[in-house]
Amino acid sequence: MTNTISTISEGTQALYGAKLRELGVEHFDEGDQLPEEYRDLVREVVRVQVDVEGVLLYHDWIKGWLDVAPEPRDRMRIAKLHAEELVHGYHFLKMYKQVDRELTAADFEDDEGRKAQYIFSYSFDTWTDIALLNTLADRMGAFIFQDMTDCSYLPWRRLSSRVAKDEWGHTSLGFGNLREICQTEEGKEEAQRLLYKWYPASLDMFGRSDSKRQYAYVAWGLKRSLNEELRQAFVAQVNPLLDSLGLDIPDYTYNRQFL
Repeated sequence: MTNTISTISEGTQALYGAKLRELGVEHFDEGDQLPEEYRDLVREVVRVQVDVEGVLLYHDWIKGWLDVAPEPRDRMRIAKLHAEELVHGYHFLKMYKQVDRELTAADFEDDEGRKAQYIFSYSFDTWTDIALLNTLADRMGAFIFQDMTDCSYLPWRRLSSRVAKDEWGHTSLGFGNLREICQTEEGKEEAQRLLYKWYPASLDMFGRSDSKRQYAYVAWGLKRSLNEELRQAFVAQVNPLLDSLGLDIPDYTYNRQFL
């Protein structure tokens, strides 16, 4: 499954790449002299990915998922997902060194200065937690990387399609697991209860709707969509999937922190 963003406004389309056009450039590559604002934006978006995936190379919170995988087949599939996330993290660590500095284990000792979204502070207690995280949060990742496949920062662009493909695979695995879970009344009840935990946090991963910085990302050609545009496209895709399992979808504003 791939993502077609159909909610981008004409205004956003007109803004896309405006600052690049002013400078008469189409993109920047590793080693180029980057405009200060551009470097700050790249540093920010790369650091988020480092703190989501690069951290796994030092403090591995995914490894415990193997312990709750119910079948050998599930352990194998999660192990493959795990390996792909580690590869992503390694590449983003290298990319961060290009725009800032080399990070070490000491940078991941505590949460101070970290950029990871709050969803990753939640506990993963059950197989249903993991199925919902993969269904929702990995899908969000797929949307983000799909939106940035023509990113003006070429190191990100070269990696984006590969990461998007992996994340589509992860979210497909998660939904398949969630569908199996919902085949029993007990499983469906647990999924419904935990959906109220994971759904709002996944929506918040797209960022604030009133963020000023999002316009700069679009103007510099780093992202194509605004936060709310991408979030609406996500909802249009994921809500029918959840509905097909007989799950009641939480209200759009329920327990949200970034409206």
